[in-house]
Amino acid sequence: MSAPSQPAAIAPESATTALYRAALGPVNTAHYLTLFARFDEAGRASPSWNWAAGLVTLNWLAFRQVWLAALVYVACAEGLALLILGVARRFLHWPPAVEWGVLGALLALCIAIPGAYGNAWLHADTRRRMTRAVREARTVREACDALAQQASTRRRLWSLVALNGLLIIALVVGYLAWSRTPTPDSAPSALSEPAAPDAVPQEPAVPPAPAASSEPAASVATEPVAPAASGPVPVEVTLPPEVRVEPSASELLVEVPPPILAPVVPKAAPAEPAGAASARAFGINVGLFADPVNAEKALVRLLEAGLPAFTQTVEMPRGTRTRVRVGPFTSRAEVDAAAERIQALGLDAQIYQP
Repeated sequence: MSAPSQPAAIAPESATTALYRAALGPVNTAHYLTLFARFDEAGRASPSWNWAAGLVTLNWLAFRQVWLAALVYVACAEGLALLILGVARRFLHWPPAVEWGVLGALLALCIAIPGAYGNAWLHADTRRRMTRAVREARTVREACDALAQQASTRRRLWSLVALNGLLIIALVVGYLAWSRTPTPDSAPSALSEPAAPDAVPQEPAVPPAPAASSEPAASVATEPVAPAASGPVPVEVTLPPEVRVEPSASELLVEVPPPILAPVVPKAAPAEPAGAASARAFGINVGLFADPVNAEKALVRLLEAGLPAFTQTVEMPRGTRTRVRVGPFTSRAEVDAAAERIQALGLDAQIYQP
């Protein structure tokens, strides 16, 4: 009876593989271990395609903590974009089709270069961290523990996914809010409506001139002629019947009535202040100011206190003065109370009665 077969012994993992595993973390470790073993056998990191590094470059670099490559990538991408959109647009004056073609080529490079060389960047960065950890640790186990504490975890991966989701939601909300905001050109305005044309008064129609008559002038002269509403009165002329005179067109005068003009309405004179229009009311003289600014300040203080103040311009031999008054008041009690309020403001109050 043969002995039962024993399972094949599993070869112990090399120190390099253990360091790689600790530095890479738990996400997609087997893929990168196989890839890095091929790089080590060839002695160099050859280009190989990485979909995550090509399509979501910044997220992949941030997850794998390849910070130097991320900084170089952002600087190159932004520099080329500014060069195309800024310098080339201003000085070269490219057509829109050429500009969009150059931007498309730049986008293709931003995807192709990280996708082809992302694995090589990660391999070089991992080897650098492994060398530093081995130098600082006393044993391989301590170096693996130090690398495992700095490695990328699934928690870091889901944090980046959540951050990208929040950014997408913010962009969508911002776009919707911006698209629904009405622009000044689309807002209705009453000023943009065409104004109705003003009514133009029509001129009185001029009656047509009567046609020349072939009858004798005598018969025309003997017919009664109605006098016109205005103008000279026609004179009747009697000629012998044997004389026949044909009137010319220039002799047929037509009286045109004068045009009807619309009555001119005089402009209403500006209304005088209430304190000056009343001859039976009381008023208060606050002051006569040479500087209109000081008069305006006193007027503002009185109006803010609720007093019916106003100003008058007075021409004097030494120049124009501005008078500030308060009123009118219908009773002595009202004017006395107002004078006390004016004095409380630090202004003069002299009661007068026109």
